Amino acid sequence: MTNRRTQVATNERGFALVLAILSLMLLTFLGLTLATTTSTELQIATNYRWSQQALYNAEAGLEAARIVLSNVADVSTGWFDQLPTQRVDGGGSPVWWDEGTGTGPWTAPSGPPPTGDPVTGRDFDMNGCDTRGGVGYGRVLEDTSTSTRYEDVSTFEGQTLNGAFTIWVRRGLEVDNAGQFADSDRNDALIIVSEGRAPYQGATTTFTAARQAVRVLETTFSLGLDTVGSPCLGTQAGQEGMSPTGENFNPCAPITAGAGGSLEGAFGAAGTGDTGALTSTGVE
Repeated sequence: MTNRRTQVATNERGFALVLAILSLMLLTFLGLTLATTTSTELQIATNYRWSQQALYNAEAGLEAARIVLSNVADVSTGWFDQLPTQRVDGGGSPVWWDEGTGTGPWTAPSGPPPTGDPVTGRDFDMNGCDTRGGVGYGRVLEDTSTSTRYEDVSTFEGQTLNGAFTIWVRRGLEVDNAGQFADSDRNDALIIVSEGRAPYQGATTTFTAARQAVRVLETTFSLGLDTVGSPCLGTQAGQEGMSPTGENFNPCAPITAGAGGSLEGAFGAAGTGDTGALTSTGVE
């Protein structure tokens, strides 16, 4: 009996070590899996954060463009100094591309703005990817009075951005019924393209650009001019909608007396030609 028990104990020797190693391996794999999952989720959250920040920077660029363009607009020439020159074909016609024929220039305009500095930076970025004949994003917005280019702007009006934006402006694209494309000749209307980047830590290389989030927004902007001062200053009168509840109020509408005057709808009856002599309403 003693020999048999000794033999059984000898055969089971080392089993606990094997079991411990297997358990350790299982726990190690579980730990690595959790670490990988956590790292992936963290990267997803970081990418989403920078994507949203890039969107906010693009929106900031649109607002900055509105401010800058309002400041540099000229009453007579609009934004001629900021816009690229209108493209024309070889014969001087503003039609630069016929749908299906491929005629006209297929590249974006080159050269500086009419009164600006020589082109540097990323003017007409993405023009090679544009299917409309190389329109591209446009020319980088420039304040020609101060030679300030709004490219990779990380600080604006004393406020520091968590990233940067670049602002482009270009002429609108017009197409006729024959499928002919042309640049708009209007200098008082343009298209703004704002590119937001995040994160941004200075001039980018190919490596850093690949690790940035980029969001692009586009909108139209037009110049509206109004006469200085109020057109009816000192002559404010009353309402125009002829309603006792005051709809369509217009302070510039004159008050005229009499049965057919401007107050007829409000008081509802004929008078004697004097607003103070309307008697049928009972209104004092």
